[in-house]
Amino acid sequence: MENKMVFGKWEAITLLMNMISTKIVLNFQRKVAEDAGTAGWILTIYISVLALLGFMVIEKLYAEFEGKDLLDIGEYIGGTVGRVMIGSVIFIFLVYIVTVVLREFSENLKIVTLTVSPISFVSLFFLAGMIVGAYLGLEALVRLHAIAIPVLTVTFLFISFAISQYFNISRIMPIFGTGLRNIFVGGFTKVSIFAELLILFLIVPYIRTHKNFKTVGYTSLFIAGFSLTMSSLIFLLVFPYPAAIEGFLPMYQLSRLINYGRFFQRVESVFVFTWGIVALLYLSAGFYFIVFTFKKTFNLTYYQPLIIPFAILIYTMSFLPPNLDSTVILETKYFRNTAWLVTFVMPIVILLIAKTIKKRKKEVKHSNG
Repeated sequence: MENKMVFGKWEAITLLMNMISTKIVLNFQRKVAEDAGTAGWILTIYISVLALLGFMVIEKLYAEFEGKDLLDIGEYIGGTVGRVMIGSVIFIFLVYIVTVVLREFSENLKIVTLTVSPISFVSLFFLAGMIVGAYLGLEALVRLHAIAIPVLTVTFLFISFAISQYFNISRIMPIFGTGLRNIFVGGFTKVSIFAELLILFLIVPYIRTHKNFKTVGYTSLFIAGFSLTMSSLIFLLVFPYPAAIEGFLPMYQLSRLINYGRFFQRVESVFVFTWGIVALLYLSAGFYFIVFTFKKTFNLTYYQPLIIPFAILIYTMSFLPPNLDSTVILETKYFRNTAWLVTFVMPIVILLIAKTIKKRKKEVKHSNG
């Protein structure tokens, strides 16, 4: 049934938008400020362009493999061994990031609202959402994204507009922050911010045509890049560097500044609600693709029996980092500096090998004909 399922470009775009842009409500703005100082927004533009260029190469190579995801192409290259190798890399990749993000969201929720609750209890809220989302399946998840993302977008636009009174253009001076070298040389690996683009290469069979694949990829990357850039620019216009690198949850800190008279205060409570929805959408979709990838990698008939065991595994693994700082380091220092190898380099290498094999097969067939 799931192999026959298809969904539209809008659903796929909103799914990818949320998967890539979720870091806006975590620590993205602070991280780019650490990397490039007052030029954090320029760094974001730079890595967005790099992501678009990387996808352009992948999209051109993908033209000959319409309707096939990366695991299908791996099987085309090396049979079962090829599928298992590529599927295992993607599986480990997804388990790592979903586990880390689960801990980050849980720690942040504990700090903001559930201050006296143990972290193990807080994580259960998100874990329950992940389990329910996985049981509902991909179609339900993408439809939910299609409905929720426009509402969430309006909420963040409102927050951005409401804090405009605090903007100060002098706070993004000097314009190139910590220097051009930090931005354009040291910032190259930061393209891993777009690591969740890998999800697009798993949903190819469900969006049918290569034209849809192009549209979804370029549109979601452009919107996500624009959103990330604007969020980092707004943050730096409000909080001067180096004070910008001292707080946590930058968007939450921004929402706390909104105050328009006696009857329009404490807007951060709306942000917390919105932030929770974003977290559930991200974690549910990420967890679904974990069990889906494992199922397809090892050619299993059903993925549902995997849900509870993997939920327990991820829940347990999320407590391996001793604290929030260690968790953030696992994401920003390790994952976000190396994930580009899996998201961009691996698909390019796989597609080049597959294209070479396909060309040789055509040559052999032509010579035999």
